[in-house]
Amino acid sequence: MVCMWKPFWSLTMANDHATTGIIAWFANNSVAANLLMLLIVLLGIAEMGSLRKEAFPSREPDSLSIFISYTSGSAQQSEEGLAIKIEDQLEDVTGIKTITSSSTGSGVTVTIEKQSDYDLDLLLNDVKTKIDAISTFPADAKNPVIEKATREEHSLWIQLYGDTDRYSLQSAANELKSDLLGNSNISKVSISGWLDPMMVIEVNEARLQAYGLSLSDVEQAINSGSSNTMTAVLKNKDISLQLKASQQAYLKDDFAAIPLLTNQKGLHLTIGDIAIIRDTYDDDTSSLSRFQGKDSIGLQVLTTGMDDIGDSVDAAQSVVESWRDNGKLPKGMGLETWYDRSVSIEQRLDLLIKNAGTGILLVFILLALFLNLTVAFWVAMGLPFIFLGTLYFMGDSYVGLSLNEFTTFGFLLALGIVVDDAVVVGESIYSTRAEEGDTVANTIKGTLLVAMPTLFGVFTTVAAFFALSQVSGGLGKLYSQFAAVVSIALILSIIESKLILPSHLSHLNTHRKPPSNPITKTWAKIQSITNGSFIWFANVCYRPMITIALAHRYVVVTLFFALFVLVISMPMTGVVRVSFFPEIPGDTVRAELTMNQDVSFGQTHANLLLIESKAYQTDRELRGDQDSKTGIANIQVLTSSDQAGKVTVELVNNAPYDMNTFTRHWQQLAGMPEGARTLSLKDSPRMSEDLRIELRANDDEILTQAGQAFKTALNAIPAVSGITDNLEPSQPQLHLELNQQGRAMGLTTDMLASQVLQAFSGQVVQRFQRNSDEIEVKVRYPETDRQNPTDVLNAKVRTAEGQVVPLSSVATVSYGYTKESITRIDGQRAVYISADVYKEVLSSTELVSLIQHEIVPTIQKQFPTLGIHFGGEAEEQAETQASMIQMFMFALLIIYMLLAIPLKSYIQPFIIMMAIPFGIVGAILGHWMNDLSLGILSLNGIIALSGVVVNDSLLLVARFNDIRKEMTDIKAAISVACQSRLRAVLLTSFTTFAGLMPLLGETSRQAQFLIPAAVSLGYGIMFATVITLLLVPSLLLIQLDMVALLSRLKTTIFSSSTKVITHVNSLTD
Repeated sequence: MVCMWKPFWSLTMANDHATTGIIAWFANNSVAANLLMLLIVLLGIAEMGSLRKEAFPSREPDSLSIFISYTSGSAQQSEEGLAIKIEDQLEDVTGIKTITSSSTGSGVTVTIEKQSDYDLDLLLNDVKTKIDAISTFPADAKNPVIEKATREEHSLWIQLYGDTDRYSLQSAANELKSDLLGNSNISKVSISGWLDPMMVIEVNEARLQAYGLSLSDVEQAINSGSSNTMTAVLKNKDISLQLKASQQAYLKDDFAAIPLLTNQKGLHLTIGDIAIIRDTYDDDTSSLSRFQGKDSIGLQVLTTGMDDIGDSVDAAQSVVESWRDNGKLPKGMGLETWYDRSVSIEQRLDLLIKNAGTGILLVFILLALFLNLTVAFWVAMGLPFIFLGTLYFMGDSYVGLSLNEFTTFGFLLALGIVVDDAVVVGESIYSTRAEEGDTVANTIKGTLLVAMPTLFGVFTTVAAFFALSQVSGGLGKLYSQFAAVVSIALILSIIESKLILPSHLSHLNTHRKPPSNPITKTWAKIQSITNGSFIWFANVCYRPMITIALAHRYVVVTLFFALFVLVISMPMTGVVRVSFFPEIPGDTVRAELTMNQDVSFGQTHANLLLIESKAYQTDRELRGDQDSKTGIANIQVLTSSDQAGKVTVELVNNAPYDMNTFTRHWQQLAGMPEGARTLSLKDSPRMSEDLRIELRANDDEILTQAGQAFKTALNAIPAVSGITDNLEPSQPQLHLELNQQGRAMGLTTDMLASQVLQAFSGQVVQRFQRNSDEIEVKVRYPETDRQNPTDVLNAKVRTAEGQVVPLSSVATVSYGYTKESITRIDGQRAVYISADVYKEVLSSTELVSLIQHEIVPTIQKQFPTLGIHFGGEAEEQAETQASMIQMFMFALLIIYMLLAIPLKSYIQPFIIMMAIPFGIVGAILGHWMNDLSLGILSLNGIIALSGVVVNDSLLLVARFNDIRKEMTDIKAAISVACQSRLRAVLLTSFTTFAGLMPLLGETSRQAQFLIPAAVSLGYGIMFATVITLLLVPSLLLIQLDMVALLSRLKTTIFSSSTKVITHVNSLTD
């Protein structure tokens, strides 16, 4: 077998048995090997500075959005005039996964999600072409705005806060934003808590009537007296003179001076005479923005596209420092930075370095004890070559990966795997030189002895990890990023183990004189004890064990298969829980509040302040000792609308309690505030909704009733909280309908609606630029006349002839609710119900299964036309799981081929691959022993395991094929093959487990969700080692039994046929 592969690796020549070829060339040229190693190391170090860093890998943009502004005042009009037409037009566009539209009285937003492997730019062009072809949009609708989603990631919060006025806060925030965007490393800054400046002119109805005026007259006066029309220029060969006839009002005094009415009696009336003018802020949407208990404006630095989060944070911090150093901060105002995501990266890199260092040390100690100090040193020294080389090829010039949560995990995972072939090569070189002499030729021979099995062993592992890196689905792609890192590391490990390591071991001395130094004497004694222990285990334990196993091979196989059936049923019976997407530890705790739609913004603000106070109370109660320092580092309160807001808490690093404990206690204290629809407290990033149920039908009544049934059922499940939906009619409505008297007076519905809008919301008269702000000018009633429905009924309206009449006399009033928005998904009206799931009690996977079996059949029976679709994690799981199964089967096929080709056998690969299902047994047992749930990372570890566990079996079978020609006793040949590869098999398994051991014992929050993959791989490999050493030899002998049986049957049948033919011939004669 070795001879078969020598042409590939080397050419043997009859010149003192010298060997040429790439392995021999490097073995004889240590300078070339060292320069190659140095080159890759330097390239990796150079790439480290430019490698993109992300706290968590950002998802590839996968959607387009279409927005059309259409002030119809009716969600149904927007749906019929815009949304349905867009859906119909996009029906035959390729690459669309789902179309979701939201129609409101102010327009339509359509979100188009692409299929997972479709090009977003191509879809954008196709959609633009189709939308541009629509010619039947309402005349008042604005032009469609079509945008594709962009990659964005939070980098840093910058908070301006203090006991100061809004003008000072917003002015400082605006200036700070300009300074931040002036830095080339910052591409996007979002301001939270901002309100647009507004000039409000509030006119009392009694004064209007006193002078015979209307709000429209005031609006007209403003446009006449404050304008910024084009400027004329008087220009010829003698003069150049600008002619300015108009003047824009900028301040409230300027607006107060605008003439409103002048008559012949000398009356000169200005706007200031009849109106209260306020230079204020937009009050259409309220805003509550607090930091550390004080009024605040927040600036969020976002990293976009392919930018590096570390560069963005460093640039923002430098701008903040310059503000502090240069005294640009107004008096009484504080400036703080918090929630720095680059810190998360640094913590993960520290975790990587710490675990890698520990892992390398453990691997080195194992090799030094069982082999040789020099071999251990050079095997360990190959790791920097592999890791730095991987960093180089990870860059945007090649694979385009960033340094993030999953890729750093890939390095930790690779630590034990990539040394496997180096361990085998090092052990083979050491044994060959020890037995046949310390020569370069024996170094080459030792390498060639294991070149074939180790090379194809790495190929099988690369096949498994490469298949894993191709998993589709949004979250599937993120979770499989570590596989690409391991694949690169494995390919580099081939170069290191076959070319560089033999060069370093070409001068290895295996016949040293007895040490004289006390330290070396002690070490030699330790090695002697270790080696003696191994020999004892091999002779006293393993040899009798393999002899018994081979003698009772059918019993051994039966027992192992019984164990397989027992363990594989554990996830199905609930002994081992299944949670496809695990909880990923976050950096902050968020309390997200949604109020009922008929609740005022004042109640929303009060509830948010209550939740904020409960956070401080949680801290005090968990600390117990009132004198100890608070565990809360920063706390932010922020509204997103009149009925929604969020309280975000960041804990100090050395808080006396963990984040999960804080979250649960805060949830208990906060309860459900008055008027709240939902309150969701989460301490993990929201990659996808834990539970999302989408109901689709063309009948609103069916949607409402089915939605309420689902909500009732979900409320009864203890693990479910934070239920949100769009079932409620949403907006309370006072409906005004023009009556017969109003029509008789010449009023139209449009006139009535226009005057109500003017009086109570205010008509935007004009917009002008003041410094960096765009100011809207509004005319309306004073706030005292806009308090409640009674004020509406008491309002005055004007007929076409100018007659002033009470609104209540010309319109009929009714109370009710209106749908503020209408949601459609894939051509049908839809409602959604989403919820948080407490995964320590019940996983999202288990919850969806429970709903499908116990709730869905009842509701489906009641509403046969109802469409039920599970989105969120369930949808992601379905897509990712299907892809993972497909990739797993593909990996098995490639592994089979990579085993069959070198072994020249169709049967032996199946025997070797029996280690794969039993590796899964080890993975499941590992989860059971550590009380972990099986999830996507566990499955990733299992797929990766399929390529790793076959390596040791390949070594053993290849060795058997080499020696079986020299031995007549097949059973003895198998036993000898097992014993000769025992050291290599145990070392590769133990070094892989040792590389993963630091991560398995990691207690830091950042590492917890990664541990299941390490458990799958670590425990799977250890159990597969038992399979390699006992089950594979038994199966190998059973296969040979079957071959012998078939041979005997063939001989018997042939012999019987011969006798029959002879007998027939004799009768014929």
